[in-house]
Amino acid sequence: MQLVAAFVSLVVSATAASAALIASAPLTECLHETVVSSGFIGKDHNVKFETSHCGAAPHFAADGKLTGLDKRAAPSIVCDAPCNTFCFNGAGGGPNEDDCKVVSDALLFESQSTAGPLFNITAAGTPTDKITMQFGSCLTYFLNQSPGNLTYCENDWSTLVTWLAGDCNAAHGAHGGLCVAQDQRWYIQVQNTSG
Repeated sequence: MQLVAAFVSLVVSATAASAALIASAPLTECLHETVVSSGFIGKDHNVKFETSHCGAAPHFAADGKLTGLDKRAAPSIVCDAPCNTFCFNGAGGGPNEDDCKVVSDALLFESQSTAGPLFNITAAGTPTDKITMQFGSCLTYFLNQSPGNLTYCENDWSTLVTWLAGDCNAAHGAHGGLCVAQDQRWYIQVQNTSG
C-alpha cells in the first residue's frame, strides 16, 4: 500500500475533451531506462506501474515533432490541460482495447480509493520523470519534459488511454499514439507492449 501511495504521489492529466487528433508522429522509445520503483495498482492489483527515467528521452513539440526541452515556466497543476494527439502510422496493431480498458479502470480506481485523484511527477532529468502503466498488450506512460515538477489527474490519464487505444489502433491504420501538451511540458503515450 505504501508503494501505491508513492505512485499516487507521482501523477499528472489531460482530458479527451481537450485532445484533438492532429496528425501522425514517429513511435518513441525510452533508451537506457532506469526503473526506480514498481508495483501493481487497480482493484485487482493487476496493472503494473513503474517510476523511471529515460537516459535518452524523446521530447516532443506540440506539433508532434521531436524537439529539445522547452524551458517555459508555468503552473505545475496541468489537469485538463489541452494536448495534441498523434497516431503512430503503419500496420502492426496497437494495443488491445480491452487491455487498455483494464489500465484505464485501474487509474480511475486509484483516483477514487487511495491518496486522491492527483499525482506528482518529478522534473525532466530526475530519476522519476516517467510513469508507466502496463496490462497485457497495453503500455502507457506519462513523461515530464518540463524543468519543474508537475501534478496531473489520474482520471484525465484514464480518459486519454481509452481515447488513444480506440482512435490510434490497427482499424485506423495506426499502432498506438501520443498526446503532447500544447505547452510541450509533458506527453502521454499509448502503445503495444512490443513497441
